[in-house]
Amino acid sequence: MDLAQAIEQLFNDVQAVAQVIAPLAAVIGFLGLGIMYMGSSWPFIADWKRDNPKAANQVVIGLLFVIFASSVTTLITFP
Repeated sequence: MDLAQAIEQLFNDVQAVAQVIAPLAAVIGFLGLGIMYMGSSWPFIADWKRDNPKAANQVVIGLLFVIFASSVTTLITFP
């Protein structure tokens, strides 16, 4: 196996892993965001949200990044 084939195999492996992890991370992020908003009546979540005011914004930015990354891997799959 020459260097070009090794690099191509590496990118194929990374792509396969990204295509599995990205949807899982998106589902976990959306569930977490829903729990943060809907669970605000629970004291420990309300206290956590008060202590971390930027948490929801950071989760949304992370979800946008995951969606963008999964879109890029899909575009790489279908040249």
